[in-house]
Amino acid sequence: MRKIVSFAVMALLASSMSAQTIANMKDLNAEKKSAAVNLKLTGTLTTTRNSDFRQLRDLCWQLRDLDLSEATCPVLPKNAFHSRHHLQHILLPSQLQEIGSQAFFACDHLQEVVIPQSVTKIGAAAFSGCKALKTVTIDGAPELGEFAFANLERVQVIKVNSKIPPKAAATAFSGINMHHVKLVMPKGSERLYRKATGWNAFFGEVKQAREVCNPEACLIPTPLDLKVKAKAAPLQVAGNWKIVAAAGLSNEQEHAERILKERVEQQNVHAKSMKKGAQLTMTLALDASLPDNEAYTLEVQQKGVVIKGKTAAGVFYGLMTFDQLLRGDASKIGCDAIPQLVVKDQPRTHVRELMVDPCRIFVPYEQLKAFVPEMARYKLNMIHLHLVDDQAWTIEIKKYPRLTAEASSRWGMDDMLMPIKGYYTQEQMRDFVAYCAKYHIQVVPEIEMPGHEVAAISVYPELTCKGVRKPIRTTCGVSDELLCAGNEFTYEFLGNVFKELADVFPSEYIHLGGDEAGNPALDCWTTCPKCQALKKKLGITSTDRSENWKLQGYLFDRIIDLLRTQYHKTPMFWYETDFKKIQPGCVTFAWRAGLTKEALVAAVENNARILLCPGEHCYFDYPMAKGDMPEVNWGMPVTSLKATYDLDPAWGMGEDFEKNNLFGVAGTLWSECINSPERIYYQAYPRSLALAEAGWSFQKNRSWEGFLTRLKPTVKDMMRRGITFSMEY
Repeated sequence: MRKIVSFAVMALLASSMSAQTIANMKDLNAEKKSAAVNLKLTGTLTTTRNSDFRQLRDLCWQLRDLDLSEATCPVLPKNAFHSRHHLQHILLPSQLQEIGSQAFFACDHLQEVVIPQSVTKIGAAAFSGCKALKTVTIDGAPELGEFAFANLERVQVIKVNSKIPPKAAATAFSGINMHHVKLVMPKGSERLYRKATGWNAFFGEVKQAREVCNPEACLIPTPLDLKVKAKAAPLQVAGNWKIVAAAGLSNEQEHAERILKERVEQQNVHAKSMKKGAQLTMTLALDASLPDNEAYTLEVQQKGVVIKGKTAAGVFYGLMTFDQLLRGDASKIGCDAIPQLVVKDQPRTHVRELMVDPCRIFVPYEQLKAFVPEMARYKLNMIHLHLVDDQAWTIEIKKYPRLTAEASSRWGMDDMLMPIKGYYTQEQMRDFVAYCAKYHIQVVPEIEMPGHEVAAISVYPELTCKGVRKPIRTTCGVSDELLCAGNEFTYEFLGNVFKELADVFPSEYIHLGGDEAGNPALDCWTTCPKCQALKKKLGITSTDRSENWKLQGYLFDRIIDLLRTQYHKTPMFWYETDFKKIQPGCVTFAWRAGLTKEALVAAVENNARILLCPGEHCYFDYPMAKGDMPEVNWGMPVTSLKATYDLDPAWGMGEDFEKNNLFGVAGTLWSECINSPERIYYQAYPRSLALAEAGWSFQKNRSWEGFLTRLKPTVKDMMRRGITFSMEY
């Protein structure tokens, strides 16, 4: 009832806050920012760290109408209103000079925009994905960056008041249906606009030069072996395609059909029979002689392509490579020709994972699904769902329906005072597992224990040592509460939860959390009578709080035994240096910055496997450069693209470690600041591309300079498809 009342109060505040005029955001308190619907700012606007723009974007979550016409602001910063789906109307500063890249990316309720005459530059993808934008008026002659006004689904009128066409990238208006758009320009200027790059797209199909793919400049991750037949005639991709797929490869056949339809214009694709006039053949086959389950070979011939994999997964990865070859340099949707070549490829590590966190800020189900194909393009093969934390319980447990009924919604995350709610049903997760399987991605669920469990404790206080109800957490950080290790109800509760998870998620793996339960050491187990009795039973006599880790070891051992014996699952968990013993066969994650070597040594000593996601390389919730999103939170350091690329999964440990202990790499997307689905992509890319190459490509084949070369067409293709990413590299 308290939450309902709070929501109602905020709604009343919102209605009373219309048309407020202020100088700066500092003139509004937190509650008024969250309730603001219609604002006018008249002062000098700040653009760094917790700036006026960051607050407008992230704190004024209900803002629909914004008037900046009298504000002083020469530069609208990059990402100024990135993915603010509520924004409908904006008046830009009258003396504005520059609009930064992705400033209005995916503002899909923005209806019209007038670019002041003073503006000289509009950055890349500045208005990309503004699907509701109907009218664009450009009063001056600004330079338009790549994909500046791309993917405007409903635009009807673009009016330009300059007689001379503003300089525009060829892709500035990519993805617009030109048959439904009226370009209005000064009388007598049509001839100039017809000839001008970018603008000529409004007057009919623009002829583009034929492109022959350069395989060495477009593939991420880089393959193990690539040989181009220099003097052989290339494959001309235009024509009719026949797809011949071996038994058991129907899924891969569907992907092949999709890729050809997406990349090859005016293409007929036939799966079963070659119709009259067909010229090209794609053969998909299995080859048991290949060295790894994900290994493949790809041969481009003059009349088609042959892809073989040891398993269906290998065939799929061959298709992902072929898709990138078809993409070429991304100057167009697809290239015209591919040189004859042979690729022999296999992964360095078993797992290339991304971890998504729907607890801090919920990720709606359909948006979560949409994230999967992008992962698969670059041979990432595991998605790790952090389903439980202090802030929310986001997975349906039928035995305990109160978990999602009472602990899946709250008001606020740190300084963002907005409603956050949602959870996944078991039906949705079964569907998600099946969907991911089509892309050869494994789904691993995580239930945190014994710390980071305030969401469960808020519903069932009997899970704690003191039996006191704790309110669900609305800030980041580490809670001072743990599940009681000496209480049998803890084991009953976890047993019932994992029983249902094991039924929903067929993955071999389940993640148990395990982080930050004793560092710093917490008092709840030290003074608990039940835990003291358990210590005595186990012969634990220490009193320096190291007993907390021994109790956690006992708790973990019981749950691990349950998962192994009853559900045939392999446990995963975050490694803490105080864990002196790891059960053989478990998978542990090296995550703490600066302590990776200790985790690796522990894995070797305990015959365990390890996934590398050290914060200095793999924490993708951190900004990619100083001043990049998120501009403000709890003091996040920078994790640069170069730092991610520099990750060596073997960490210099040698061949035996790589063979026996190295399991893979992982990138983490903790969501304290990821407050829209688009921000997941923004924080993940392009660093996930670097991670994919670190996990897939062998060290001898990797080159930072080569990666940057291959990155250019990759991100250009992402912009063409309306996928956001950080441009800070």
